Amino acid sequence: MLTPALLLSLTLAQSTPASDAVLEYSAPLAEAGTPAPEDFAFTAFTAGQQVYLGVDEANLRASAAADAGVVKTLMLGTPVRVLKAGTRARVGEYINSWYQVAVVDAKAAPGAAPVSGWVFGNTLTPFRFEADLDGDGEMEVATVVMSNEFKARVRVLEPNVKPPRRVSSVDVAVASTDYGGGRGGPVKVTLVPAKQAGVTLLQLDSTPERCGDYVTSYVSYTGSNGKAGVLGKAKLALELGGLMDPPNESSFEVSFQPAAKRALVVRTSVEEEEEGKPRKVTEREVYQWQDGVFAQAKPVAKP
Repeated sequence: MLTPALLLSLTLAQSTPASDAVLEYSAPLAEAGTPAPEDFAFTAFTAGQQVYLGVDEANLRASAAADAGVVKTLMLGTPVRVLKAGTRARVGEYINSWYQVAVVDAKAAPGAAPVSGWVFGNTLTPFRFEADLDGDGEMEVATVVMSNEFKARVRVLEPNVKPPRRVSSVDVAVASTDYGGGRGGPVKVTLVPAKQAGVTLLQLDSTPERCGDYVTSYVSYTGSNGKAGVLGKAKLALELGGLMDPPNESSFEVSFQPAAKRALVVRTSVEEEEEGKPRKVTEREVYQWQDGVFAQAKPVAKP
């Protein structure tokens, strides 16, 4: 269980993700089997950068090897500072780099040497959020990493629930960096406060620089019914997709009505007709908050 002192240590080390922070894990489609290790693309962290452990827990190891001695076991959300990057390697089903890191401990005595060791890159993330996601009066910790299935995996830690069942997770699709020819891509994550949406959400935007599809997803964490110390459930609350492939385009804009816990989506599509002229169509959709998700409301029948 997280002690108050440990939670305070994590809180003091918390920082808002940089505006340009991005997480990526992608690879081209292989004709047979798995792509070569050199074909994988993933976020590289640099010396001096502060990142966080994004998985339930991971071992800090004495050297850059999966079977190296364990220095310490780190828990989800633990802040670490990158000392240096190691070589690209395969560990289990992941391709990534090893990183030598120092554990950031806000409660350490002045001048004390930080605990350091090696962790594999797939366990690290620039995205860590601390907020009362389920409205129970307690602060949860949320992180985002990439799964081996090339999806963004959102984890939420309930601090006052005993292990092992104190983390809920949900996978979210990301847009491919290679439209039609690859798997995985980049994702940026922001926190949407309850005063904006009616409920606290994590917003994940996956928008590759190249032409192709893009995705915006909202993740919720609910289910405790306001009871502290009860593990809720992370859910994909709303997922919206668009396409940027000129002259054909499909876009959307989202706005919220927080008092009504309602999401309004305006979709705009542009298609080239046979005469070469573009045809623009705009549609409006209403989504109502219900059981942790935004469900599309049925249009009211006209008399």
